[in-house]
Amino acid sequence: MKALEIIVTITQDGKLVVNSPIDLPVGEYNAVLVLEDQPIISIQNSVQEAQAILRKYIPASRNLSQELIEERRLESLNE
Repeated sequence: MKALEIIVTITQDGKLVVNSPIDLPVGEYNAVLVLEDQPIISIQNSVQEAQAILRKYIPASRNLSQELIEERRLESLNE
């Protein structure tokens, strides 16, 4: 018996995708699957969630980074 810590993905259509380690021989195995209470939060998901919150208050047409750059340029001219 071998214990493996692996990441699995559950797709939109309910399929379970397992990325198995390459050191296992091909074949069928009996396995026990324990899922944590919450899915892994990736950086991409975190960014998308933050953007969705921000979009409630600031429209996507505004470019906040460009606005900040312009503010900094104006401040530097006054120094």
